[in-house]
Amino acid sequence: MTQAAAVLDGDDEIRAAASGNERGFFDHTIESVIIKEMKGMTGKMNKSRWMGLSLAVAVTSVGLLAGCAKEEGGAVNGEAGSSAPAAPTPIKIFLNQQTPEVLPSNNPVLQEIEKRTNTKLQIQWVPSNTLNDKTKVTLASGDIPDLMLITNIFDPQFVTMMKQGAFWDLTPFIKSYPNMSALPEQIWKDASSGGKSYGLPRIRPMEGGGSMPMLRKDWLDKLKLDVPVTMEDMYQVAKAFTQLDPDGNGKNDTFGITGHLEVDHMGSLNWVEQVFTGNTGKWKLIDGQLAPTVFDPGMREALIWMNRLYSEKLITPDFSIMKSTQARDELMAGKAGMLGSAMNPQWLFTEAIRKHTPQGDMLPVVSLTGPYGKFVDKQSGVFGMFVIPKTVPEAKMKKLLEFMDFGYSDEGSDLALYGIKGVHYTEQGDMKIATEQAKTDMVGQNILGQMYGKYEKYQRAFLTGIPADLYERNKKIIDQRAEISKADEAYGLESATYIKVGKDIDKSIQDMKVKVMLGKVPLTDWDKFVSDLKNNNDFKQIIKEMNEAYKNR
Repeated sequence: MTQAAAVLDGDDEIRAAASGNERGFFDHTIESVIIKEMKGMTGKMNKSRWMGLSLAVAVTSVGLLAGCAKEEGGAVNGEAGSSAPAAPTPIKIFLNQQTPEVLPSNNPVLQEIEKRTNTKLQIQWVPSNTLNDKTKVTLASGDIPDLMLITNIFDPQFVTMMKQGAFWDLTPFIKSYPNMSALPEQIWKDASSGGKSYGLPRIRPMEGGGSMPMLRKDWLDKLKLDVPVTMEDMYQVAKAFTQLDPDGNGKNDTFGITGHLEVDHMGSLNWVEQVFTGNTGKWKLIDGQLAPTVFDPGMREALIWMNRLYSEKLITPDFSIMKSTQARDELMAGKAGMLGSAMNPQWLFTEAIRKHTPQGDMLPVVSLTGPYGKFVDKQSGVFGMFVIPKTVPEAKMKKLLEFMDFGYSDEGSDLALYGIKGVHYTEQGDMKIATEQAKTDMVGQNILGQMYGKYEKYQRAFLTGIPADLYERNKKIIDQRAEISKADEAYGLESATYIKVGKDIDKSIQDMKVKVMLGKVPLTDWDKFVSDLKNNNDFKQIIKEMNEAYKNR
């Protein structure tokens, strides 16, 4: 009976709305009785009054029909009726898993998000160790979820698909959603391609990310060492952590540094070459020109430093083949004293260490001094983005934007990061104090914070359960870093040649780095490799295109 309940202007349209199969016995009877009574009242009624009464009859009939529809459990659409709740929108999401266990579908915070957004979420949790491979396989399959997290938005496979129109261009729609449209302009710039937004940024603060090292403050104190300032200091600390029994167990069973490598970059050991080159990213701005850091003399010094650690057994011997989770586990087990990491896992590491060493304390360093002075990296504010494949209809695409817009709000972000107030946390000033239930329900930035999050300067200073003193210390470190941090000058720039062959070149560079660090080839081999790379036609074209993109930006 929904059509009969619509409100239209004019007597003919009202009658038309209640025509055909929608006009049943009940509404015919009601109307005929009323009209009969009206005719009996007067035979001289003028046309206008008759039209008015006819309208009243029709509206009365429509109202009765609406009531009938409600009693029968049917939805009443249109302005005159009250719409029944829409069915939850099913959403499939491809998301990074950073915890040993997958968040269960009946998690109370997840269910609360579903309730407030009227959705039913089917999350495909992908472990960090297999994320890159799984991303490539999923993209190649064509069976792409409604929302897919792409962590490396410059990956050639993704960029090619984006340019071929595989994903929605969201640029015209963003302005209709208040929270996402209010994000800092720099974030949208960093997540754009050619001035267009093909995805929704996974927001991260600009300070406290990257791979700057944190180290065992309690080991420093026990060995009466100062917090390292220079790379030579870092070497001496690594040596002491390895040789001077910092855990006091009487055994030579600790390493100064742990970390892992990726196939095309230095992974959690990025900080070493960044400090030596004084640069964030693979491109360094010199006299207005972008130059690859692989050519920088500091890169050579970084490899010498790493080889020194490896040859003296001051770094985990398997670092070149370890997974990121293995390096973390080694640190938390008390087998190593230093790891390059974003700041927010500081409490994750410290809490794990305190289970076997109550005074354990992981301290993020503010900066380190290399050949080019003090250095600490600044992030773009974007760590990947969520893309929507063009196979998703426009109506559902807009629902997905509505769902993500909630995640950029204070309400949605706080729900994902901290859980339900009064259940998972209490408030003391600007500090959210986690309850035991928060641990039980797996509340934390590294879980649903992979999906939702607003822009917040001190976000990386916090992790669920962190004590107030460590939180305040982290905030001060972030403030200190902000005064000197250096951004990636080439972030967001594209090269057509790089899309074709760049990853292969990156892998060849990383392969040579590993050989030098492990002492499998002499340093002269690195010098020859760099010389050959300078004469590589593809690499020269990449340099040319990157500089053109920089100037055009």
